[in-house]
Amino acid sequence: MRLMIAFASAMLAVTSGLAAEKAAAPKPPPKVVLVGDSIRMSYAPIVKTELAGKAIIVSPAPNGGDSRNVLKHLDEWVIREKPDVVHFNCGIHDTKQSKSTGTFQVPPAQYQANLRKIVTRIRKETGAVVLFATSTPIVDDRAAKARTQEDYKLTQASIDQYNTLALQVMNDLKVPVDDLRAALPDAQATAKIMTPDGVHFIAEGQDRLGKQVAAFVTQHLPSDTPPR
Repeated sequence: MRLMIAFASAMLAVTSGLAAEKAAAPKPPPKVVLVGDSIRMSYAPIVKTELAGKAIIVSPAPNGGDSRNVLKHLDEWVIREKPDVVHFNCGIHDTKQSKSTGTFQVPPAQYQANLRKIVTRIRKETGAVVLFATSTPIVDDRAAKARTQEDYKLTQASIDQYNTLALQVMNDLKVPVDDLRAALPDAQATAKIMTPDGVHFIAEGQDRLGKQVAAFVTQHLPSDTPPR
């Protein structure tokens, strides 16, 4: 009888110890997936540095391209990662406008439809918090000069148009919007931190954008992330 009691006590102690150890195990940081075009690819390393220890940052290697392409690769880039937060953007590639026909790479109505599908799928299939980032500026004369041999053009007017379209969708779906333009100075000063192609940014611009994204994501990190 004493032997049985001693054995039971020992087992209880082991079980209690394991439970305490499990309870004391630190929860993993929340996982954040960044999706977007080459602008995202340039600021992702800054975001990773800024959020080191606070979040696991996943930034897919491929250029996200337009909204059609993001939707096409959503399983690969987002769903399978089981993220807690998704910060995404698509817009610049969508606004590529044919010089010969005047049509956009992704027409306005299709752009909005794609954005709705992206947000809906992420929410339904991952439960993640979804954040959207506006498209960054274009310097028209530089963009035109850099693309004289291309059959498409990029303009600030089209960026403004598509940002407005995106904001309509995000407002309707109640998606927080990260206004990346707010991270940049006035138009003249912004042009000075952009490359000759009129689209991309030098290190200073990348740093501004990365810190803006990191700060915005931080505001939406879950305070109590369950173990994976």
